[in-house]
Amino acid sequence: MDSKFSIIKFLRWTVGSVILIFIAYVAILIGTTWPISEFSITNAGTFGDSFGALTSLFSGLGVAGLLATIFLQREELKLNRRELEETRKEIQLQSQTFHRQRFEDAFYQMLALYKENLRELSIRPHDGDSHRIFGIEALRYLITKFEKAWGKHKLHKFPADENERNEYLYTLVSTIQSVFVRQTRYVETLSSILVLIQDECVPRNGKETYWRILASQLTAYEIKYLFYQALISPDYTTLRNVMLQSQVFQDRLATLNLPDPHRNSFEVLWNISLPKRRNQFTSPLSSAQIKAARKSIQKRQKEASTIAQRTK
Repeated sequence: MDSKFSIIKFLRWTVGSVILIFIAYVAILIGTTWPISEFSITNAGTFGDSFGALTSLFSGLGVAGLLATIFLQREELKLNRRELEETRKEIQLQSQTFHRQRFEDAFYQMLALYKENLRELSIRPHDGDSHRIFGIEALRYLITKFEKAWGKHKLHKFPADENERNEYLYTLVSTIQSVFVRQTRYVETLSSILVLIQDECVPRNGKETYWRILASQLTAYEIKYLFYQALISPDYTTLRNVMLQSQVFQDRLATLNLPDPHRNSFEVLWNISLPKRRNQFTSPLSSAQIKAARKSIQKRQKEASTIAQRTK
């Protein structure tokens, strides 16, 4: 825009200067030839030829004006191109905003549907019993039942021998299938949410944010139930992919009280490495401070116990 105004200003000054030069030239010419003693065609031709320099000047100015016009048109094209680019960016931004709003609407609607399916999830604790347990309590009952059933096998280590390992995996899968009732609608709703995040999330690097929102809605019982379903079911590839890709789900799995042999079984069956189990709670104290504090507490408790025995 500044260059455009500069050219217009230049043209104005040029035209004004040419007019002044023309008037001054005519005035000087008339002043030097006045008074005119004879009017003839020859003298008139000579007088007209004296304007040849001005004619060349006007021709040059005409070319300059043409160049200035071309430059102005080029600036106009640049401005139009810039406006088109800004319009295109604005349209893209509006499209992204619309897509994100549509994604978020679908995400929260499906999340609400997931919670509703969780509330409606139900099991019968005993065969033939009309009484049902719903929601989180149903999952807690199944997990407790599985832990008791698995404890009867007394398999506390993951075998290194291949044959023994196959027996271990067979026993584990059979126990899970015999205890855990497959809640298809509940699990499929969760899988649909994961697929939505995987395929439709904008921007792409925002997936972890929505995985974190989803994970914050899941209790430890739900995570355990989903872990064992993903362990035994080939259909739940989406669940296993999230366990592999999402840091927040890996953190949740790391803080769950899952037996290490079960984690090893998952890795062997699906070739997916799970994070090692770690304490859910962290302490601002160093390990040396914790160790010293424990020793001091144990020593004081021992002394108190000795004194109590002596007083008896």
